[in-house]
Amino acid sequence: MGNKFATRRRGCGALVAVCVAIISTAVDAQEAPLERIEAIERQIRILQGELKQLKNELGAAKQQLQQSRNETQRAKEEARQAREPAEQAPQDATKAATAKTLAAQSAAPAQAGVAAPRPAVAAAEGVQVGMHGGRPTISTSDGRLSFAIGTQVQFDMGTYFQNPLPTTQFPQLNNGVNLRRGRIFFVGRFDDFTLNITPDFGGSPDGSPTLYEANMNFTGFRPVTATVGYFKPWFSLYDSQSSNDFLLMERPSIIEISRNVAAGDARASVGAKASTALHAPLLRRRHDRRQASLS
Repeated sequence: MGNKFATRRRGCGALVAVCVAIISTAVDAQEAPLERIEAIERQIRILQGELKQLKNELGAAKQQLQQSRNETQRAKEEARQAREPAEQAPQDATKAATAKTLAAQSAAPAQAGVAAPRPAVAAAEGVQVGMHGGRPTISTSDGRLSFAIGTQVQFDMGTYFQNPLPTTQFPQLNNGVNLRRGRIFFVGRFDDFTLNITPDFGGSPDGSPTLYEANMNFTGFRPVTATVGYFKPWFSLYDSQSSNDFLLMERPSIIEISRNVAAGDARASVGAKASTALHAPLLRRRHDRRQASLS
């Protein structure tokens, strides 16, 4: 009887131990999901805090960008306002120079009768000396009146190294020199009128000076040039080419034959020609005169 009771007590104790183990396991099983949920919630709160911080930083960056744009716009506006006086200054200076020139031109006739003669040094200031077009040129400061001198020299020299035989047909060939062209150009210009006088001391043979050209040109109707006097009429393309620009020593024979009939040097003629190549230098010269009068 006592053994049965002891056995029953041991069985009850084992049962109680099993129940306690099951209950603790169930409690542990319930506590584990709670801890994971809390950990997830903590991570969510951390992420929310970081997200809020990023939003704040993004708002600050947008504010700085807007501020930079405003500063850039303000700087552009200040630069534009500073540039306007600089751009206006040359225009004002030009207007003032024009007004000064007009006033001086208006006052010149009234002062002509009472003005004293200017000193020679002051008069010399209105004369310019240069090498316009490669020629020594003297001109007034406004460029309206000028005088230039030019030359063209083509000198030939020939010799023969001969050792004639008794059967040589021409045993003694002549050696010698010849001034084929020796021209001096005198060119005077006043506004649209140009006077050309060119004596020629050369020839074939040389030794008899001739008048190559003496004519008056008018260029008032650009790009047309009207010429009257002694000059070489324009007959053909090769004939119109200057002797300075020949590919060979002289023109072809057929050109010389035809030009001696219809054209040639030093013909008393009246003519006109249009040349766009001359139009640009003439416009540039007029522009230079205008700028000189304004300065």
